[in-house]
Amino acid sequence: MPLTLLFGLLLGVGYLIYIGATLRSIGAFGIVLVAAIVGALVWVLIDYQILTLQNPSLNLWLGIIALSVVLGIGLSWSIIRQRLSGQATVDEVQE
Repeated sequence: MPLTLLFGLLLGVGYLIYIGATLRSIGAFGIVLVAAIVGALVWVLIDYQILTLQNPSLNLWLGIIALSVVLGIGLSWSIIRQRLSGQATVDEVQE
């Protein structure tokens, strides 16, 4: 049990760091927008009967994949924006 608690706390800290970086990168509106796109994609797959929500473990995996897509886009957004616009993003620190 102590090892499980340690790994759970480390995973929680990692998620907090990733969520903070995603919030700084794309903001709350961007997170909601990416989550809505992922939700719409799942809805289309359910509507075309490619996907079903009867299996609880599949629902868990869909949630993990949705969270991974949102965090992945948030963490790589500066790279994506740089490739699209050709402008580098630089954090300026005034001292």
